[in-house]
Amino acid sequence: MGAMHLSSLVDLSLVFLNSTLNDLKEIFTFIVNQKNKKYPSNVSVDDLVSRLMNRKLDEGVLLPSGVAIPHLHLDDFKDTTISVLKPKKPIETQYGTIKIFFMVFTCKSDNALYMKILQSIIKMSKDQVFFEKLMKSKTPYSFRKTLKECDLAVKNAINVSDIMNTKTYAVTDETSLKELSQLFYEHNFGYFLVNDAAGNLIGEVTIRDYVMSAFPAYTQFIGNLNFLKTLDPFERLIKDEDNFKVKDVMKPIEIAIKPDSTIFEAAFLMNKNNRRDLPVMENGKLVGIISFMDIFRKVIKG
Repeated sequence: MGAMHLSSLVDLSLVFLNSTLNDLKEIFTFIVNQKNKKYPSNVSVDDLVSRLMNRKLDEGVLLPSGVAIPHLHLDDFKDTTISVLKPKKPIETQYGTIKIFFMVFTCKSDNALYMKILQSIIKMSKDQVFFEKLMKSKTPYSFRKTLKECDLAVKNAINVSDIMNTKTYAVTDETSLKELSQLFYEHNFGYFLVNDAAGNLIGEVTIRDYVMSAFPAYTQFIGNLNFLKTLDPFERLIKDEDNFKVKDVMKPIEIAIKPDSTIFEAAFLMNKNNRRDLPVMENGKLVGIISFMDIFRKVIKG
């Protein structure tokens, strides 16, 4: 279809600006209802809204600029279209502040096109001047016209910076394993940075490091651990985790990736080094974390 332009996929009849709706479920219901009026679906509105509500927005995706990109892959929809809704006032949710919704409807076989759409929206949202101009649009027509002013030809790849997690967590090397395990549990996040007493970054610690600390070092050289028939290693870990510190299991940061690397480079680097997460470094400073789950949730299942 030639160069990919976001404006060509935005349906003018599905653009709603300065909406007074301020509840996430109400907004999803309204958009899906409007879409179904123009493009009927065999799936009920309630089922589609339930699907959207069950998918966390931070997974699929809510950008730092306040752009939410909920989406639905539909069996009975043979096209791709985008509905836009801009609330009169930004909406505060548990996932962050939402200034505008780009809801993408695609057929299930069009994953490649969805990725291109995602990349276009990410690129658009990063241009602050253009984004502010877009947000000032008064009518659906002027909204789409403004979109056309920006060259949104899609890149062939999504960069690490587009999907990385900029929210990072840190502990000190003196943090006990008991405290660390509680933080893993509370944040549902398996990768922590390690700082020294002065706040300098000195390493990393993962959920894998914590779990494997239950086993004696010699077991890594044994091919079969069938002789371990009980939960003794984990029971000892739970019993002794207050006596050990992060410095006993942490590792120095030896592998990192740059924010302008492609997600394919990140995936291969993680696979090659048997890792689930990678720190993202720019000019010697940590700017985020990328994981296989980020790629899975935000790109493959985006």
